[in-house]
Amino acid sequence: MANKLDISRDSGRLIISYPWRTRAMWGLLFAAVFWNAIVLVFLFTGAGLFISIHLLVGIFLAWFTLTRFLNKTTITVDRSNLRMKHGPIPWPFTKEQNIPARALVQLYVGKSGVKINDQPTYNLMAKLDTGVEVKLIKTEQDRQILQELETTIEAYLNIDNDTSFDLSEGGFDKLDLEQMKASLEKMDKLKKWMPAAMVSKMELMEEKMLAEVGRRTNKEGSSAPTTPTAPASAPSSRSSAGSAPPRDDDFFRSSPTGARPLPEPEHDFVFAMYRAAEGSGVRFLSEGHTVGRSAQIDFDDDHIDFGRQFELRPGNGDKARYFYAQHERGRWNYFQERRLDDNEVAALEFTGTRHPSRFENGSDRYYPRDEQTGTRYMGSRGEAIQQFIYASTGDATQFRALQASGRGWEVYVMEVVDGGDFDEG
Repeated sequence: MANKLDISRDSGRLIISYPWRTRAMWGLLFAAVFWNAIVLVFLFTGAGLFISIHLLVGIFLAWFTLTRFLNKTTITVDRSNLRMKHGPIPWPFTKEQNIPARALVQLYVGKSGVKINDQPTYNLMAKLDTGVEVKLIKTEQDRQILQELETTIEAYLNIDNDTSFDLSEGGFDKLDLEQMKASLEKMDKLKKWMPAAMVSKMELMEEKMLAEVGRRTNKEGSSAPTTPTAPASAPSSRSSAGSAPPRDDDFFRSSPTGARPLPEPEHDFVFAMYRAAEGSGVRFLSEGHTVGRSAQIDFDDDHIDFGRQFELRPGNGDKARYFYAQHERGRWNYFQERRLDDNEVAALEFTGTRHPSRFENGSDRYYPRDEQTGTRYMGSRGEAIQQFIYASTGDATQFRALQASGRGWEVYVMEVVDGGDFDEG
């Protein structure tokens, strides 16, 4: 992997790319040229089948060398997905990845069981909310590059770094102090192009690392047992909401003051559409709209604490568009919605207070996630609601089923939209 990451932001997306080329590849190029030159000499002298195995080895060596000189990996992160692509030359031993951003719980660097030239290698791992761990990058010798990738992606997605995952062996306790200092110096080079919110996030992580360095130094300098001090942690999304400034009476014209204040934006990567006031002008896919009716949902959940339904009215007089935003694990996910009519709701077997344990839509089978309960504020009242999000492994389309106390089911079909599609009007 190269010693430099190419990092940019475009339309609300974080794009990271790096070439596969390293200085060691020049030795590999010499070996490939030398080997294939010898093979060609034998072929021209009539060696025939005797040289066939050597020819296959030469072809593979040349293919491998070309991938190392020409290929690069591109990681694209937005509010919907984390995607990894490799190319332009196909290499079957590196897999492309497409992971929903909302499913990412933690990124961490773990030790690989493979050694190269008797030196350890490392993997960049992703832990998902299902408990599954995915290898994003395997057997990389440059651990600092993986740590930079981890830091940058976690900062962009507002994922609080959990150091207990690092290296899969007790976090920073397995790193020596010089390596920690080198990591801090490496990260300092990234700050000059980063937004202030991301720099703040990185500095918080650096404080944790320095606190750990100090704790270990004190521990090593004293033979007496010490009581470990819990490291400072970033505020959770719930505490962020609780510490937000008092609610502005004009923020939602139709919402009562009983709703909780929405959290302040933590970065400026994308426009904070979830806070757009009714009647304000916004842009969706570069087209002018006005925010119409809206409703806020305060959920009784530590991971999913807020939802917002809102209407966008196009400036050209076309039909209104409807959206839903949900704050899950510190991130806002956006969906464009269409409400199903009564016949469609009945066909999915939503009746009375009952909701289906599963249903089929075409060839895909949908199952509900955990129940969400809370209060929806719209108009001049708040009402208790329960909500289920139905998802399928075969399709990105989702369904949202909401029922207010004493009322029928509202069912919406949802398509993911990128938060970068919204902008201030």
